This record gives sequence, C-alpha cells and structure tokens, in this order.
Amino acid sequence: MIRLNRYIANAGICSRRKADELITAGVVSVNGVVVNELGLKVDPMKDEIRYNGETLKREKNVYVLLNKPKDYITTTDDPQERRTVMHLVEKASRERIYPIGRLDRNTTGLLLMTNDGDLADKLSHPRSNITKLYHVELSKSLAQGDLNKLLFGRSWKTAR
Repeated sequence: MIRLNRYIANAGICSRRKADELITAGVVSVNGVVVNELGLKVDPMKDEIRYNGETLKREKNVYVLLNKPKDYITTTDDPQERRTVMHLVEKASRERIYPIGRLDRNTTGLLLMTNDGDLADKLSHPRSNITKLYHVELSKSLAQGDLNKLLFGRSWKTAR
C-alpha cells in the first residue's frame, strides 16, 4: 500500500505536492470513486487509479548518470530560464526524472537522476547517514586559516 499522491507521482504525472493539489481538486478517482481527501493509501496491484478519466500506470524506475558540465543549474525548472541539467537529459527517458542532490552551477561531476523516490530519499535524507565524498580542485593554494575554518565545521562559503 502506498499513498495516492506517491502513486500519481510514480505514474509520471507530476510531483507529490502537485498530486495533492489534483486530489483536492477532485480530478482523481480510485476504483470509480472520486477522491478529494489527502492521505488515502492504494494498492498498486489491485486499485484502478484515474486522473481526468485516464487510467494511470506506474512508471518503471529509471536511473540516469550525468556528468554535469559547468554552467548548468541542477534543478528541474529555472524561472530565470538558465540552462538546467534537464535540458541535457530531455531525450534520455520518457519517464519524468529529477536530480538527486545538487551541484553548483560552476561545479562539474557525476549527478544521479531518477524517478525512484525511495532511492532519492535514501540517498539524500540526513537520517540515512550516507557518506558523500567530494574531490575538489582549487585554483589557488589553500591558506592555513581557510583550512582551519573547514576543519572546524565552517562552510566553504564562510571560509573564502
């Protein structure tokens, strides 16, 4: 059993938050009954879920590894219309995928993109205690004072 908003998101229609809006708007039905209250759990193997009259099917899980180049924003949408990583993977999958984690615009590196919400949650949520390793190259020598700031828990932005 999973929450209805998650099922809708897994079908590639929209995010879970947007799915909540669709549910409260009364455009989602389960087994022929319109649902407009949040929190309902459905059985993906038994229940028939419809959105605007169309039966939804869960997407297969997709995983895309992207070597993110410099000058791309790690987001699914940018109101300032800058280039996003989504532009690089728009033909990689028919399913709606999204990045796990973030890399700064000027940062290059491996970025995992998926529609697997469980994996995304496990990899990104602090409760999972997943260790992340970063390889950093600097354009100048690191001053001892900056190194001390990093070693004692101050962020790099503070240490600059």
